[in-house]
Amino acid sequence: MPWDTPKPVLARLLTTVMLASVIVIGGLLHNGQWIRAAEPPSGQAAPASLEMMQLLRDEHDLVADMVKAQLASSNGFDAQPVAAAERLQTIALR
Repeated sequence: MPWDTPKPVLARLLTTVMLASVIVIGGLLHNGQWIRAAEPPSGQAAPASLEMMQLLRDEHDLVADMVKAQLASSNGFDAQPVAAAERLQTIALR
């Protein structure tokens, strides 16, 4: 059979693609990536300290202030977000 006829070339191409996909899927299943059960966490995480929680609240407040200032300004930029960013930097350096 000549190779330039479309049917055998297409059949060989599909066979090659199917064989490659079977090898890849078999490798993934053999590796166990898809068939393992999820492992429970090994231990309980330590709770955050009061200082870290206060830092997080301060940061959220500053971000909320920046968003409110940007919404209140006419073009989206003014000096208030810069001041809020400077306050955030001073809190982070404590």
